[in-house]
Amino acid sequence: MVTATAVAMIATAAPAALADTTPAPAPKRIGSAPVAPHGALRTGTPDGDAALDLSVSLSPRDPAGLKSFIAAVSDPASPQYHHYLKTGEFGPAFGPTRATVDRVRAALTAQGLDPGEVSADGFSIPVHTTVSAAAKAFGTSFSDYRLADGRTGLTNNAAPAVRADIASAITGVVGLNTLTTVKPKHVTSKGQFTAKSKASAATVAPHAAGKSPQLCADAKSLFSDNFLTDTQQYWSAGELSKAYGMNNRPIPTTGVSVALFELESYDPKDIAAYQACYGTKVPVTAINVDGGPTAPADATKNIGGEAALDIEDLIGLVPEASILVYQGPDANKATWNQVLDTYQRIVTDNRAQVISTSWGSCEIGTPPAVMAAENVIFQQAAAQGQTVTSSAGDSGSTDCSRPGAPDPTVGTDDPSSQPYVLAVGGTNMVGANESVWNDGDGATGGGVSSIWKSATAAGYQNGFTGPGYNNACGAAAGETCRQVPDVAALGDPNTGYPITWGRDSQGYPIWHMFGGTSASAPTWAALIAQADMDLACAADGPLGFVNPALYKLPASSFRDVVTGNNDLLSSGYTGGLYQAGSGYDLATGLGAPHGRAIATGLCKALPEKPAGTFTPANPARLLDTRSAIGVPTTTPVPGNTTVNLKIKGAPGAPASGVTAVVLNVTVTATTQPGYVTAWPHGATRPTSSNLNWVKGDTVANLVTVPVGADGSVDLGNVTSGTTHLIADVFGYYSTNPSGSTYASAGPARLLDTRTSIGVPTTTPAASKGTVNFKVAGAQGIPATGVTAVVLNTTVTATAQGGFLTAWPHGTTRPASSNLNWAKGQTIANSVIVPVGADGSVDLYNGSAGTAHIIADVFGYFTDSGTGRTFHTAGPTRLLDTRSGVGSTGNGGAMAPNSQLALSLNDGNVLANAKAVVLNVTVTGGTGLGFLTVWPDGTTRPNASNINWVPGQTIPNLVTVPVVNGKIDFGSTSPGTVQVIADLFGYYS
Repeated sequence: MVTATAVAMIATAAPAALADTTPAPAPKRIGSAPVAPHGALRTGTPDGDAALDLSVSLSPRDPAGLKSFIAAVSDPASPQYHHYLKTGEFGPAFGPTRATVDRVRAALTAQGLDPGEVSADGFSIPVHTTVSAAAKAFGTSFSDYRLADGRTGLTNNAAPAVRADIASAITGVVGLNTLTTVKPKHVTSKGQFTAKSKASAATVAPHAAGKSPQLCADAKSLFSDNFLTDTQQYWSAGELSKAYGMNNRPIPTTGVSVALFELESYDPKDIAAYQACYGTKVPVTAINVDGGPTAPADATKNIGGEAALDIEDLIGLVPEASILVYQGPDANKATWNQVLDTYQRIVTDNRAQVISTSWGSCEIGTPPAVMAAENVIFQQAAAQGQTVTSSAGDSGSTDCSRPGAPDPTVGTDDPSSQPYVLAVGGTNMVGANESVWNDGDGATGGGVSSIWKSATAAGYQNGFTGPGYNNACGAAAGETCRQVPDVAALGDPNTGYPITWGRDSQGYPIWHMFGGTSASAPTWAALIAQADMDLACAADGPLGFVNPALYKLPASSFRDVVTGNNDLLSSGYTGGLYQAGSGYDLATGLGAPHGRAIATGLCKALPEKPAGTFTPANPARLLDTRSAIGVPTTTPVPGNTTVNLKIKGAPGAPASGVTAVVLNVTVTATTQPGYVTAWPHGATRPTSSNLNWVKGDTVANLVTVPVGADGSVDLGNVTSGTTHLIADVFGYYSTNPSGSTYASAGPARLLDTRTSIGVPTTTPAASKGTVNFKVAGAQGIPATGVTAVVLNTTVTATAQGGFLTAWPHGTTRPASSNLNWAKGQTIANSVIVPVGADGSVDLYNGSAGTAHIIADVFGYFTDSGTGRTFHTAGPTRLLDTRSGVGSTGNGGAMAPNSQLALSLNDGNVLANAKAVVLNVTVTGGTGLGFLTVWPDGTTRPNASNINWVPGQTIPNLVTVPVVNGKIDFGSTSPGTVQVIADLFGYYS
């Protein structure tokens, strides 16, 4: 390794204008001296008149404040979560002030330089100068070098020095070092295969949204003829999507774009051939930066392969996205300033929610000023909600090693080692078996950064230390070095990605098997883009800086890679430092993705909310649009509008600290099918539904909804028609420490008029009659101290249409309904009802006919202080069999008379939940049936939570205890049914 030589004396003379009044501030060096690449030879001193194009990179005005802001918008528990900066807001919020810019420019001028105007983004000042002028201004000498591959360049021998009073305003001076360049991180296998057709993408219909594209028959035949089998010697997009749980996801939203960083051209004909094979029509747009590349894509000259791989990988895995290809100048000519310009343009434009780069250089050889400038750019991306994925390198643990220039020095790759970048390593995958990619010619990058460190306790890698970790960055006590990679995906070209690149003499496309971490990074970019299009993520905005959330996901979200290491033998290194193993390691990070679990976890990351107790309320009407209760008129609610309902100050509400309210919501006079959604005022309206109806229905459902900061909730009428809305309050959750707490019970039957449970006969409830039954002391419920009970009430054998009212015995019957039905209907609804002084409750049959009534207990509230406190959450979708969210496989209706278990171990707050409050909906049932929800690991109860007829969509609120970290859903029906469950809160 060649070390820096002589260091020039630093000029100390003050500018003439200040000479008589103020001494020049002492100089201070910024960053560190660059290190010449392994095998480079110093050949002399550069000509002093040689031109240099420099860029003085400026610091954010408040670096600590910027870090805090990024942490807040990336933390689900923060009020600022996903409140990202908009395009154009970063500079005014965190950029250097005009006074700072003027001060730096004046100091540069005083040192004999001619600085230009600050860049449009406000973070760099261009300086066109010479070697001798730069040496004098920055207090450093320069050396010429010849590199091992024959290239030549120059570098400064010391870190640049500037006046101490402006040093904190500058992150570095880019352009003093021209020795190193960025390289693409892809490799190809030895084979290439010429296609048998010239199909045009224009002749193929676009692939159905949400369905994974399938490799065309021509390509399959071509590969088969060459003894290549999908999932063995290569992975088609469809099979890779299936392996990683990214296939056939319903994509209900559009508008997500992925930006690619490239330093070469791509050939649209290559992209068209790939799209023709897969039947996609993904829009791909080229955006040139600093003039863009000049050399056309040409497979025979090794130009355009990286861009083709990145673009086609994304097309195959996320065909619903748009692709923006930002093209800087040709890689063999691009300067470090042009590299930074390309990254900056992507982030400043802010058109893409996800950014993927497969270009990099070894961290040791990258100029420190470049890495410092990149860090600010990637911080801006995080502040704006942009996710950045980067390939971890293809030279194993020795990232500086290159073919023909082996280097045994252990090191990582830039920009993947950047703290605001998701570093992606590579794997080998054959069928279900996945191991570290290391084929002798290339291996996944990974290791410990020599540059970046963070406070151990605050860092997202806290608690994750890969085998072989060492203090490469010189971290002080209480600090930890950045470890890479964060995650991994398929990267071995021997089991790689079929990509079209180039054509033969007759114009037929040529297929290559690509690999390298260049393929792994866009694979993860595709997964993040998919998640950004998920309904839950779409409601909260893009995932943005995902690293902290990824490290909080349960281990089951990843395919743990436990075999192999990333020693690249051709580098000369054989130390075996970074072995794969159980959990996090420095070869494959957290592992390869279980895409569906990761997307669900990232979109549904739940914050820890304050604990709350329950205050029961005698049922009281807060809203009735028929009679101007809660609203100023008697007009029905128009379609697709919202009614705001004030909870603070309502009857029985605690004076302060209300966190959630329990409402029984009813719709009537419905002129079109639709649904109601309830959510806290001031929050984004969720995609969940609390109550569904068809035209003409009168139907009710219990709702537990968090209360907004202003003490109100919103009820949205999602329909093209009008409806009347009624809301009756049954209780409140608050931070009042003297309130009641929840205790699990059941599910168990307290009342069944059909079988004389809870009543002395089997006679149905009479018309306009009341059924009284005991709660206290029944089915494990204490005889004293019970303030309210959680019931699932069901009516059946209904002789006429009617309604059910529940209230505490010994009090006046309220003018509310908990359950509405039509003649002959069997229907259920949850009720949280206060218990009368004698420990019983009353149920009123408000029908002109008889009905049988069933009541199952799912818990109770007690004033003994021994129960669980309530935490608001969501609404967050935990289960949707239509898309596979929360269920195994790729989605699909529950089979006849089947059951499924829903895991609640989110690695976060739900992992310790003792009971959950869910709004469960069934839809698309093909036969009559009912659904039962109960704690996993217990006997299935003789209870129903929802009853349906074929084709009906019907919800019910369910409070269910949690055992073994799971709850079970059982369908009793001769037909199939789809089940959805949205979380509204939990007890812990």
